[in-house]
Amino acid sequence: MLVRVWRYEVLPGREAEFERAYGSAGDWARLFARSPGFRGTRLYRDVEAPGAYLTVDLFDGQEAWTGFLEAHRGAYEDLDRRCSLLTASENEVAAVDVSG
Repeated sequence: MLVRVWRYEVLPGREAEFERAYGSAGDWARLFARSPGFRGTRLYRDVEAPGAYLTVDLFDGQEAWTGFLEAHRGAYEDLDRRCSLLTASENEVAAVDVSG
């Protein structure tokens, strides 16, 4: 299982839009669901830092993630551009293999 974790600082007033796009049934999850190796997305709101969120995306493994990107890079980049209007920053925290 590949676990990809991202941290976001959301622009004030854009939190609801962000949550719709990044939630477990949001725009990103629907895009990732085009991959048979996608296993879900979780969205976590930081209780101590207003506007801070973590997303956790699960794929069967690195191959599933790479295959998704190869097949859907254009849609991924388009959605990333649109969603960048919602955030002040985004940083990948980790991409880890939790197999075995």
